[in-house]
Amino acid sequence: MNIKVIGKILLLFAYALTTHTTFGQSRIPAQPAPESSTGVLSRIEKYKAPPYPKSLYLDRETYDYRKMSKREIPPTLTDTFICDIWQRLTMNLKLTITPEQVSEANIKQAFDIYLTRNHDDIAGYRPWTHWNFIRKLTEAERDTLARETVEYIKKNGIRDVKE
Repeated sequence: MNIKVIGKILLLFAYALTTHTTFGQSRIPAQPAPESSTGVLSRIEKYKAPPYPKSLYLDRETYDYRKMSKREIPPTLTDTFICDIWQRLTMNLKLTITPEQVSEANIKQAFDIYLTRNHDDIAGYRPWTHWNFIRKLTEAERDTLARETVEYIKKNGIRDVKE
């Protein structure tokens, strides 16, 4: 075998270990979103982002570190997305609104942060995943996602962890 083949086999093996188990424990799947979500928002439950760009200090997203260390995380991946979007609204855009007041225009402003900034410049549970998810959508899909996000927030609120 040549060195390139061995390197690819090792990389594949390392990827399999990090994506399917954590320290010998099987991954617990996230709970499904409450009541049936339809359309674009529900895709976040099954969306697989490209491999996380590892750095000297980080090799996964905050969500994954919290899950691995058995710290609290939002109840669903949809709620995790909602929490990250809410953080864009309140921290980045400095809006002082309640979940009842949120609009599609607000959500689209939050999406623009993912479209105009590098993922490294965005905080949250899953900035890399949500950055990729939002960027891969068409404008029409982002419009639908904005509408569905508003509906979800008005129905369920922001279901973040209590710390």
